[in-house]
Amino acid sequence: MANFTKSKNWACFKYTFRYFLRMRLDDLRFFTRVAALGSLSAAGKEIGLSPSASSSRLTALEKAVGAQLFARTTRSTVLTEAGQVLLESATAALERMDAGLSLLEAGTEKPRGLLKISCNMFFGRAHILPYLREFMALYPDIRYELSFTDRMVDIVEEGYDLAFRAAPLPDSTLKARKLGANQRVLCASPDYLSRKGVPRTPADLVNHDCIGLTRIPVWYFDGPKGEIAHQVTPLISGDSGDYSYDAAIHGLGIAVKSGAHVWQDLREGRLIAVMPDFPVARTGAIWAVSPPGSFTPPKTSALGDFLIKKYGRPAYWELNLPQLYADHAKILDRMGIGA
Repeated sequence: MANFTKSKNWACFKYTFRYFLRMRLDDLRFFTRVAALGSLSAAGKEIGLSPSASSSRLTALEKAVGAQLFARTTRSTVLTEAGQVLLESATAALERMDAGLSLLEAGTEKPRGLLKISCNMFFGRAHILPYLREFMALYPDIRYELSFTDRMVDIVEEGYDLAFRAAPLPDSTLKARKLGANQRVLCASPDYLSRKGVPRTPADLVNHDCIGLTRIPVWYFDGPKGEIAHQVTPLISGDSGDYSYDAAIHGLGIAVKSGAHVWQDLREGRLIAVMPDFPVARTGAIWAVSPPGSFTPPKTSALGDFLIKKYGRPAYWELNLPQLYADHAKILDRMGIGA
């Protein structure tokens, strides 16, 4: 008895581990009901088993754990010492399992938990934060961790639930939802264009102050005869989309910018789109990207659904480029510099 009691903790682990490897959860519940009722037939009757089927089920469980769990006679079914050990372990395990399943069930019905998000600074400030308060009111059980960075994070390795990307998506197993088109335009402030003139072809850019991004050394344009690659020699260069936006707004030069970033500035004339005959090539879309797998957590789906409704179809930042170029040509004409 002393030796058995001394090894009780190990036995609990051994029996429970063997069970979870070899048996079904329902069999463990059946075992606990036999112990509670003190009757094999009564426990079997609760779940519609005949006496012979109940006996076979218990025998299979005893074989799986490698120990006799009950001392059975025609009048009684009493736990053995091994059965008592397994009962204590099984009861605790089932309680934890039931609690976990309850939380999981609740989580699949209602968005909750920590939502870890990555996006670049401009998109977060312009297209996520303005709507987050309303979303928070709808889903009070969600908490948030926001990372605003131009770096393309590894959402699986770094544990993100959702990333918003304006770059073309590489081939991957990541799940992606398109939020809207994202045309890019070559643009500058009216002040800059009044001082430096208006470029009409990519070749003209050698005479202009280009605002560069270190990670994008080449600008691509669609010309009448196909794509044109222009190697940028920037007057000023940096690693942030926000820097290039501020530089363009303040008249420091000419830049290629995302429509989702500068749509309001273009519509209100703070930035002017130029070179309509050579639009920026290789434009893409804004994507909401989440980890691979057949199951998407409700918190992730909820935010994606919510933002798509807010952005509309087409998204409010999408540009009608022919109309935009025509409107901006009129602005340049009024300035006396022409397109």
